Amino acid sequence: MALAYLGFCLYAGISGKFLSMHQEVHVMHFGELKIWVSGGLCAIMLFSYFTISIRNDLISDHTKKNSFLPYFLTLILPAILIILLESYLDIGWIGIALYAGIAVFLFGIAWIPEILNRLITRQLLRDESMSGKQQVQIIEWIHFHPLKKLFVFGLWGFGVVLVLRGIWVIATGTIEIDGGLVFFLFGTAVLVVALFSKMRRYVFGSYQNIPVLNRILNQEQLETLLDGECFERVEFEDEGMNQYLEIYQSQNWMLIGGKLLSKKLALWYKMNRYNSHSIVQILYLNGKVAKAKVDLPIHESRYIEFGAVLKQLIGYEGALKLYEKEEQMAQKFESYFPEQTSEQERIITFLNQDATAIRQDYIQTFSADANLPKKKQNNRKRKFK
Repeated sequence: MALAYLGFCLYAGISGKFLSMHQEVHVMHFGELKIWVSGGLCAIMLFSYFTISIRNDLISDHTKKNSFLPYFLTLILPAILIILLESYLDIGWIGIALYAGIAVFLFGIAWIPEILNRLITRQLLRDESMSGKQQVQIIEWIHFHPLKKLFVFGLWGFGVVLVLRGIWVIATGTIEIDGGLVFFLFGTAVLVVALFSKMRRYVFGSYQNIPVLNRILNQEQLETLLDGECFERVEFEDEGMNQYLEIYQSQNWMLIGGKLLSKKLALWYKMNRYNSHSIVQILYLNGKVAKAKVDLPIHESRYIEFGAVLKQLIGYEGALKLYEKEEQMAQKFESYFPEQTSEQERIITFLNQDATAIRQDYIQTFSADANLPKKKQNNRKRKFK
């Protein structure tokens, strides 16, 4: 029915018949549109919605990456075509060029970031050796944080300029004092002051793609920790995971979803799974949790394989009882470094030494059998054998 109505709208627009279909009406968010154009857009939206719904019902094995992009393309392509057609009929090639440029811009927003993310990440696999600073800067560009920092600082600075300019024109009498202008300047000034600390923390803080550690260590310390590291990509047996999951590892680090995580500090993991993505939470020895987003639903066999890979990266495949033990873990971590007075000193000392003995102590303390009587532990071990 949606396609039939779309065909009727196109016929009315091209042939010039059905004069009532050429009347202009006000459409919310679109402004003044001819009835045949607005009707065609409505038919396209209905058709796109039902098509994607049927696709999601039929594909139940989650073999492909769920994404908003198919719906976006199914919706935007015909919509752009019908607007191009209406522009051509009204104002000729100028309208065609205008809307074609808009279409190219929208497709660039949809495709280019994902392509650039992969290209940037694979720069870590270059044969020539790189310093820790070079590797951290590459990782920082995976999610375009340098550009985001520039944008955030520019937006905040624009607010400051607006406030100062407003005060100047009011003080010099260039513009008469108006209640609306004063309210606007006051609101802008409040936002500028309130967001200053967050802006400074984001723009002038440490690397954003190194969760937890970026709040403890400075940039120079993080760069030094990556000196001499060589990354390689983790391969999966699942075709979809191998195609869409960009996971890398080196001797002491793992890169998941563009987030750099410490293998030395990692003790266990937890995964929250959603329809279109998954959130991996890595529990560190100091009780902190580092999170990384994976743009792929991890279900069924994928969950088993992905869990096995995470255990291999972390270096322990047993079972641990760590629920609500973060504070206990933090206290235990401090006990290993009585001479260090700050968390930064403890982390640096730990990451620059052999951590095998400390990790084994954690595993023995928080293992699933740690609180069982020795008799039950021996029975469980014999059962396992």
